[in-house]
Amino acid sequence: MNRFFITAIVAGMTGLLGCADGSSDSNNLAGSLSCEIPARETATDEFANVMSSNTTEDISTFQNFIVKFKSDTELPLQPSGRPVREFSVKGVTFKALSKNTHTFSLDMASEDRKRYIDDLKADQSVDYVEPDYPIQFIDVAGEDEISEETNDTYFSRQWMHQNVQSEKAWTVTTGSKDIFVAVLDSGIDYTHKDLKNNMWMNPQEKVNGIDDDNNGYVDDIYGWNFVSNNANPKTTSSSNHGSHVAGIIGATGSNNTGVVGIAPNVKMMALRFIGESGTGSTSGAIRGIDYAVSKRVFAINNSWGSRGTSRSLGDAILRAEKAGVLFLVAAGNGSNHVGFNIDRTPWYPAAYSNSNVLAVAATRMDDSLTAFSNFGFMKVDVAAPGAQILSTVSNQAYQNMSGTSMATPLVTGLAVLVKAANPKLTYKEVIKIIRGSVDRNASLANKVASGGRVNAFKAVTLATANINKQPDAKLEIPCL
Repeated sequence: MNRFFITAIVAGMTGLLGCADGSSDSNNLAGSLSCEIPARETATDEFANVMSSNTTEDISTFQNFIVKFKSDTELPLQPSGRPVREFSVKGVTFKALSKNTHTFSLDMASEDRKRYIDDLKADQSVDYVEPDYPIQFIDVAGEDEISEETNDTYFSRQWMHQNVQSEKAWTVTTGSKDIFVAVLDSGIDYTHKDLKNNMWMNPQEKVNGIDDDNNGYVDDIYGWNFVSNNANPKTTSSSNHGSHVAGIIGATGSNNTGVVGIAPNVKMMALRFIGESGTGSTSGAIRGIDYAVSKRVFAINNSWGSRGTSRSLGDAILRAEKAGVLFLVAAGNGSNHVGFNIDRTPWYPAAYSNSNVLAVAATRMDDSLTAFSNFGFMKVDVAAPGAQILSTVSNQAYQNMSGTSMATPLVTGLAVLVKAANPKLTYKEVIKIIRGSVDRNASLANKVASGGRVNAFKAVTLATANINKQPDAKLEIPCL
């Protein structure tokens, strides 16, 4: 047993871009000319492109931490053949987060906290220690307080659909109930009349007080609440963000009610890790990612972020990448609602270089970048409508919100349409189609890698044009 674990005792158990000239004719999308946009670098190991957390940085100013032990480290006890989920080390409780990774809190004087962290880092069994960084919504900029109850159809007020040609895309596909996406956010009001029919429900679980699917979560029908650690991942009137995001992805269509999402046919999983205050934790996000991956979702929507560079979050995204899960992220709303270049000043998770990450900036109605939107030619893939977007909120209401938080779910919904149009596509091919089918304009040329704003109709048309592609054949992406 290593020296740091000598004092370990069991305390309890818990569950757990070059572009060739070519035709812009949308009827010739499968032409031979290819417009290749450089892809993100693939993370080849657990710590690819993530700054080391065992630097000389003084992290003792934080109170909550994540520690990863080396892969060959053995936990002190394995009672009844089950791994210990919670144990005490020198009087501090460690709780399992993922394989070999635990969270802990230090409620002690700063000098004692620093001494404890230094001792832990120095232990040969420890890979790294880092803060459990606080995470926040991608702040809603320019929120329009018009929340109201109504049965009226608001499609005409959803300008985003006109810009990205949603109606034309829906002549090809409206999505699929066989495609699951996770909304990792503040939860979803799964009782909302415009959302309830498109909610994912765990087919392996019943409401009976038993963990039927043996995943450590009891009665997890709609997903999980990682804030309160219970089976109710529902938003409230003070945490509307997740419901708004969900409505943009998949509010029900053709029901003479409210709004319609870009993918009117989809199943959305509610994962609540951001609480009433609008903040969450890195460890909560990691738990949500791992839950979604375990349930084999197609994509995870992440309209949140932090400046903190977390290796453990990078590991979780890598696990999603290896499982083939698309990871859509908001580029961020800048500093004081003034966007900045995340190629130079990283914002996470958008700045991670994993091949499954698709980062989204926000545009106005005229396709120019909003003042608040972050950008980056290397780290931001596409732009999408993100100003004054009308969508669902709690208590059967609707509201306008603005932010890259709103642009990202539009692209998540678009990814659903692309996958539904051609189910054989991998996540890499879905990304390639979305990036390769944008409407390019000069104002976005140096702001996002694709140089443009997404176009749903072009994307689904490209997807169907490649439907007979052989598995190893190159995807045809003409220069539009």
